[in-house]
Amino acid sequence: MMGTKEARGLIPLLLDELFQRIAALPGKKYSVDVSMCEIYNEKLNDLLVSGGDAARDLAIRDDAGGAGVYVDGLSSFSVDSAEGVGALIEAGQRRRAIGRTNMNEHSSRSHSVVTLKLASQDADDADGFSRVERKLHLVDLAGSERQKATGATGERLKEGAQINLSLHSLGNVTNALTDAKRKGQHVPYRDSKLTRLLSDSLGGNSVTVMLCNVSPAEVNAEETLSSLRFAERAKRLENSATIARDPKAERAAALFEENKALRRRVAQLEAYVEELERWY
Repeated sequence: MMGTKEARGLIPLLLDELFQRIAALPGKKYSVDVSMCEIYNEKLNDLLVSGGDAARDLAIRDDAGGAGVYVDGLSSFSVDSAEGVGALIEAGQRRRAIGRTNMNEHSSRSHSVVTLKLASQDADDADGFSRVERKLHLVDLAGSERQKATGATGERLKEGAQINLSLHSLGNVTNALTDAKRKGQHVPYRDSKLTRLLSDSLGGNSVTVMLCNVSPAEVNAEETLSSLRFAERAKRLENSATIARDPKAERAAALFEENKALRRRVAQLEAYVEELERWY
């Protein structure tokens, strides 16, 4: 996802493209906020603040106002460049849980989620009626693990079990969303923190993309096949993304237009009354 200085990964390339597009659109005001968390042993931790209980085991909430799923207490920072986002992500990566296994000396022991919140409105719109908001999750999933291959014991074994459990839950959610026979039935988003956090990105007003990292080594053939099957299910997700406007701003804009229509109607009626008074 991050890559190296010599071979830049998906996130740095995407950030460059994002801010280039923002700069190329005149007549608009933009804001970009970034947050970053990890899901470690089914606990959601803030990666952009240093330690302390306030950054650990945060709760996931639903916003009744229409903003969707969010992490209560998760820090957020305003940025104005790809370099600014990259610096925050690098700091968060250093706080992410990693450990050594037989397969990887620096194995990720958690799933990380970088969230970009983008808002835009017309430059001359002082009331924010044209405001549009988007949310982009960039998720780095820890790989599924077999105890025999990793040689994990103790805490490493527990971490691997939690990783596999959340990936299994993600697979169940994609199955429920893509199985035609289960349309309209219960989707088990709440089975894990990962699927709960991503619920409005998997089955909501969104576009979902999954990139699958596989190995050409024969010894990893089983994991490669499993990963490809996992990605194939995700590929069948069908969502219809629409423009996401701030609910309050959208309601205010609707009331504003309704008020203008009523004023026009009143003006027409007043003119009609004046015409009647002139003749009668």
